[in-house]
Amino acid sequence: MRPFACACVVLVASGAFGQVEAVDPDVAEPKSPLELVDPSVAEAPADEALEDLAPLKRPAAGPLDAGAEGEQAPVEEAPPPAEPSAAPAPPGIVSRVVTDAALDQAWNQWRAANQKAASDFAAEKSARERLLTLRDEIGASNLDTWAVGLLRAAAVQEARGDSGGAVELALSATQLAPELPVAWASLARIYFAADPSEVGRCVTALKNALVGLWSDPRYARPALADLFTTLLLALAITAVAVMLVLAGRRGFYALYDFHFIFPKAASRWQTGALAVVLLLLPVVFGLGLVPALLTIFFALTLYLTQQERVVMAVLIGALGLVPTLASVVVDRLGFAGTRAESMYLLERGGAGLEPFAAELTRLANEDKASYAELMVLGRYELRRGRVQSAVKSFQKALAVRAADPRARINLGVALVVAGDLETPRALFEEAGKVATDLPQAPYNLARLAQRRVAVLGAAAAGETERAENLLYDTYAIAPGFRALSKDDRGSPRSMLANVYLQTVPVPPEEYLGQARAPDAARRVKSQVLQFLTGDVDETLALLYPALLAGLVLALGSLAPTLQAAKVCNRCGRPVSRRGDPELSIGSLLCTQCVNVFARKNVVAPALKVRKLLEVARYQNRLQRVGSVLSFVFSGLGHVFAGFPARGALYAYLFTATLTGAVLRNGVLRPPFEALPLLVRLVPLGVLLVLVYVLALRGLRKRQGAG
Repeated sequence: MRPFACACVVLVASGAFGQVEAVDPDVAEPKSPLELVDPSVAEAPADEALEDLAPLKRPAAGPLDAGAEGEQAPVEEAPPPAEPSAAPAPPGIVSRVVTDAALDQAWNQWRAANQKAASDFAAEKSARERLLTLRDEIGASNLDTWAVGLLRAAAVQEARGDSGGAVELALSATQLAPELPVAWASLARIYFAADPSEVGRCVTALKNALVGLWSDPRYARPALADLFTTLLLALAITAVAVMLVLAGRRGFYALYDFHFIFPKAASRWQTGALAVVLLLLPVVFGLGLVPALLTIFFALTLYLTQQERVVMAVLIGALGLVPTLASVVVDRLGFAGTRAESMYLLERGGAGLEPFAAELTRLANEDKASYAELMVLGRYELRRGRVQSAVKSFQKALAVRAADPRARINLGVALVVAGDLETPRALFEEAGKVATDLPQAPYNLARLAQRRVAVLGAAAAGETERAENLLYDTYAIAPGFRALSKDDRGSPRSMLANVYLQTVPVPPEEYLGQARAPDAARRVKSQVLQFLTGDVDETLALLYPALLAGLVLALGSLAPTLQAAKVCNRCGRPVSRRGDPELSIGSLLCTQCVNVFARKNVVAPALKVRKLLEVARYQNRLQRVGSVLSFVFSGLGHVFAGFPARGALYAYLFTATLTGAVLRNGVLRPPFEALPLLVRLVPLGVLLVLVYVLALRGLRKRQGAG
């Protein structure tokens, strides 16, 4: 019997080799990721799931009865050749049902192993590798919660002094969630703590963190909301600061003229106190910030320069827009808790989203789901092994948006995984003609050709060369797909359905429109309106600050007609015909300065010297106050010195950077910490110092020129 058995072995092996030659040499039988996971981790598929996956089961090959090792059978004793047995089936595309319970179980196994990592590091590493394997199994782009858990474990390792272990855990976190900003930011910090001399890897990690920050709407939207909130708050603070400086600079002249309204028996302190009470009435009655500023502006407008009036009118008018802008920021940039966030997380493929997937399934069954919801649901079902459900979801998406290339590609992928090797070819080809920028079309078409060669053998042998050409086309569109094609040995990297084939992600703009928070926007608008404009109608609150500020601005042009007091160019005393009827109309000097500087031999030399000293003290006082204000609050020195436009700009930039530093934690919080506090504060600190230095330098130059 031994010679006969040897001959059978030779014949069977020759048939197997013939089958391999007809198959694309790239195709090699992989080891299923769930076979690498503990049997307790992967939950057995339900009966209905097994029915869906029936085409994917690999037929078992019969065992070969090999002869004893080292023995040779005589040729003359060989019996007649037997009929060759059937060739073994090619390796199948692996797609198995994975539930959230199975993912939670794998995570709990890693946690248990991590607690014993000090004594059994190999077990912890093996459990961590299982998490990475499961990420490929379900085709998740980012497993955020797992990554954050590894980062916390890395922080514990770092505190224990194990920098190597901390780096390894942080690197695994970036593999679990390659687009999560906090993963790369934490890796940069751990890199720096482990070896500060390796600046390059720290910079690379920070760059990846910044890229993830602006590409992830959970971080980008709160960051933009914080920016706009800072700018709007800085506008209100700047308006108040500029008005207070102008009131301190010009208020004395307004009180000087206000005194002449009352009988001569009234003293100046009495009329001044009454004026202050009148100015504070909007504050006392809680009318809002804008009415208070308008009241002060009305009282000062006759004594301001034209440039100062224009600056204040613009600032007050802009405040009327703040409530509307604040509501738009909240409505358009809110993301947490919205339906768009759930769809975004479902797209990333994380755990804990089965309830939302069930809701989308209900909507799909009732034909109430949108195109984006059907596409997101289909990708989730396909990644979790529910192939037939994914086929139905993509078919409904294609019915909602006919000839859509993304829906065609995804439907083709689902059909290939289900075992259909004919229909997907037309879907991929038509999608590739319409969307030439989608690398998934030629890539999946190449994989389909390889699969046809592997399954059909000689009947599809001519498609091998076509598959190679399609892969080259894929690399030309997106070089990153090369990593999905082959490993270092030239074999397919994985026969996992979510790696061997690639679906097209749903563009974020398809569902970001659902990231709206109208209720929160209305509440914010109501609160800001109450603070700025008081209890008035929304439309009126939008218009009346600009309208009233414009009227007050026009009133200021009547200052010469109303004979309002002016500032003496020499000593700063009020120039008013009400106080000194002998002054000529249009005089820029008070009576004392006219007698001292314009007329000869009118006053004694001693009085002239005293007046000169008074003028010098006044000019020095202006410079000192302006310098102090510029040191305390950039830009206010310019406003006090008579350069309101430039001063208001400096003050706004200074306020914005300072407000950003104070509100460094933001008003809308991301799900996890985005960047280290130092990284966020350094740019603000640099900008703050730059504005501060430029403001001081500019004021010194203008004071020197004056």
